[in-house]
Amino acid sequence: MKKTIIILLIAITACAGFITARRLFNEAGEVLSGTRFNWYESKTQSEIEKGNKFAQERLSKKYHIFVNGIFVDIGYDWDGIIYVPIRSISDSLNWIVNWVPDLGMIQLVKDDQEAFVDIVNFFGKGYVPLDRLENLLSLDKVKIHGGNIEIDKGGNTHQSMDSRKLPRFSFYIDGMKMTDNAVQYQGEKLIPSRIFALSFGRVFRYDAMEGHSYIDGSRINTVLVDGSAYATLEHLKEFVDTGGTDFEFREFTPDTGPLLPVIEKGPEEKVVALTFDDYLGDKVYPLLDVLDQCNVKATFFIIGNSIEHNADVLKELVNRGHQAANHTWDHYNNHTLTDDEIRAQLISTRLFTEKYGGQSAPFFRPPGGYYNDNMVRIAQNTGMQTVLWSLNSTDADPQNNAKHIKRVVTQWVHPGAIVTMHTGRDATIEALPGIIENLRDRGYRFVTISEMVELMGGE
Repeated sequence: MKKTIIILLIAITACAGFITARRLFNEAGEVLSGTRFNWYESKTQSEIEKGNKFAQERLSKKYHIFVNGIFVDIGYDWDGIIYVPIRSISDSLNWIVNWVPDLGMIQLVKDDQEAFVDIVNFFGKGYVPLDRLENLLSLDKVKIHGGNIEIDKGGNTHQSMDSRKLPRFSFYIDGMKMTDNAVQYQGEKLIPSRIFALSFGRVFRYDAMEGHSYIDGSRINTVLVDGSAYATLEHLKEFVDTGGTDFEFREFTPDTGPLLPVIEKGPEEKVVALTFDDYLGDKVYPLLDVLDQCNVKATFFIIGNSIEHNADVLKELVNRGHQAANHTWDHYNNHTLTDDEIRAQLISTRLFTEKYGGQSAPFFRPPGGYYNDNMVRIAQNTGMQTVLWSLNSTDADPQNNAKHIKRVVTQWVHPGAIVTMHTGRDATIEALPGIIENLRDRGYRFVTISEMVELMGGE
């Protein structure tokens, strides 16, 4: 009996000690969270800053690539070797370009020719050394001068007008700036055909051999300005279904107004915004079910090219009270794109979100957190504020299981936390109920990004 009592006392003491330790741990965590720039937040911000610094340094020496006088893409000098994007150049010369996942290679096919090519996957694009592509495609001539790479194939260089000699305008789609590079020629206003097509999620292709341009396989009539195909709005609307979209030309004036702040975290209140990035698909449904069961509303940053084939998913997401925000059309690193290409990435995603979901939250998250002030301004001119995160759940790493994800979020949560998570991850869905329960027990409430911005006074 005495022995039993002693064992019982030991058990009670151990249990009390565990509870006390847990309470102290939680209190210590809350104290840590009370500092706006605690270690983890600083670490998160530092990772984003380092990533952007690396990208900008890696992409600092760039070349505009022209094939037979037509601008197709941008290449880079990496450690003394010039790398160029294989897909855009090959496609402009009428090669079929396929990605072969099992081999991790690009397949090039044209007539009876076939080649499999190793690539450097840099920020979502496949690059190869210029001299390698020169041999693969049997290019006639490659000339590098200034900041340009001029490629000749077939002896047919297409002549282009100089935009500096033409009146310049800005062009807007539903109030969103598409370009500052619209021009007037022979009494008609012309806009970049490729950017217009991409802004509506359409497929645009150059045939640099013949000098023709195509939208969804249909040939359009264009003139070349600075190596890019231009056409009138009226002509392009014959090939692109624009619905009830409004268009407007405005006098070009440099935009030097103040920038909206980048949203990195919320106020010093016990609120948390759960955000989910990437593609729509069937795995979003169980994620929505968990959020419903826990009575939590979240913000989804959606990749635009997944919307049309998952329209029902988007409608369900919005109907259940969640926010649909912008994660660009293709999920490229924006540092590798021109200003107009970035605009098209944002505009197309917003138009498709509104078309199939009815509502588009005015927020943009740059893929990978890669951004600069110029991109913040571009987003602002398309009606969106840039949103990052202050707590990385680490669920993007497939090696991290639900237990790990829950531990990271619950350990490093802090007042005003913006948590980045991802769609299509089984581990995320499994971890979510425990995360929500833990944070609620500690006094946190869950908000959308719009609600968080409102709490901050509408930054």
